[in-house]
Amino acid sequence: MSSRSDVVIIGAGISGLSAAYNLSKAGKTVQVIEARNRIGGRAWTDDSFGFPVELGCMAIHGYNEGNPALGYAKAFGLETKRLPASPGRLFTKDGLVDAALTEKLRTNLSSAMAHMNTVTSESSLSDTSVANVLLSPSSPLFTGLSESEKQNAVALARAAEIGWGIPLEEVSAYWSRWASGVAFAGSDGVIVGGYGKLVEAFRDKAEETGKASFTLNARVTKVIQTDDNEVQIHTSDGKIFCGRTALSTIPLGTMKSLPNDFFNPPLPAHKTSAVSRTAVGVLEKLGLLYDSLWWDSSAGPLTVLLETGTLLALPISSSPPCLHVLVPYGLAGLSADKIHDILSHAISPETTVPQPTKVVFSRWKDDELSLGATSSPVKAGDGRSPLDFAELARPVWDGVLGFAGEATELDHRGSVPGAILSGEREGRRVQALLDRKEIV
Repeated sequence: MSSRSDVVIIGAGISGLSAAYNLSKAGKTVQVIEARNRIGGRAWTDDSFGFPVELGCMAIHGYNEGNPALGYAKAFGLETKRLPASPGRLFTKDGLVDAALTEKLRTNLSSAMAHMNTVTSESSLSDTSVANVLLSPSSPLFTGLSESEKQNAVALARAAEIGWGIPLEEVSAYWSRWASGVAFAGSDGVIVGGYGKLVEAFRDKAEETGKASFTLNARVTKVIQTDDNEVQIHTSDGKIFCGRTALSTIPLGTMKSLPNDFFNPPLPAHKTSAVSRTAVGVLEKLGLLYDSLWWDSSAGPLTVLLETGTLLALPISSSPPCLHVLVPYGLAGLSADKIHDILSHAISPETTVPQPTKVVFSRWKDDELSLGATSSPVKAGDGRSPLDFAELARPVWDGVLGFAGEATELDHRGSVPGAILSGEREGRRVQALLDRKEIV
């Protein structure tokens, strides 16, 4: 049995790191337990190409709009940079979409999204999916388009599935724009060297307080509330970590797969119901390294419109040439070779394109410690609403067991800010709880 800590945190992803840093800085003793052999969770920077390729969270969205990731990066002395805004180019599987049609498709999509927001604001259509409205024959999405062009319009609309992780047919139209007014968006930036730099800085700064400890390769098997209302965390190697309080940052996908006796006493029905009612999306990241450059390095993002899903390829290096590809759920089962073939035929159909010399590929969908990328938007039907995310955040056991992670943030689910803010939120709550106990 380990020594007793003020807080035991399950998971060293960004939410757990955010909580650990803020609690240790406030003078609380913190023990972080991580099942992987690394910290960061779904923040995973691969450096095997000789430069960073993000296989998990990627950009600082809302760089100039208050994204807390930028604030921490600057406070920790990390280098960041804003990315140039570029709409990029559209391609079908057979080649480039001309500029006039590209503009028409984008204008129609913008009009269709505005129309959907108007329609859904006039009545509660919680059982209606985005596809029901956005892809209906009368949708502004199809204004002035031929039948073949309409197929391209549908494919462009499905680009939203890259971030959402589930098909338009499953997303609630009524709740689809829930957080659009408060989400961090607008300008984009990156941490130079990758999110791995931020992950390591969180840990280093927490350890520098002398209050935080990290244990890796420790898979939690049971979380128990003790008779004196504290928490014991059991791991697969027989260790027991004791805390006056505990914080679970277990990802939503993994939460769905936990055995019924993982928490003892069991979580209340309203908590388990929220876990079952919320969804986890699929999004994989792929890095393709080449010996020679075969695309226009000034083109910006390269969007390939396909019937089964829309690929987004981001040129992140021209020397050596590298494409960073976002692979949505509909294409997640394809091999790297097949994705390369799709991209090469679409982007450069009339030239011989070299094969990639090296490939890195995420597998979040099959990773038992994530079982998906991030939480998806609210699904249509069954009375679901964003309050399910709020329920995921509610503590149990008189507050001694809390929950953090992107899926617990009502307004910022599915994002790095959601992870960071949830860690801050629980850090404040746990600190206040511990302070009250000390007064008593």
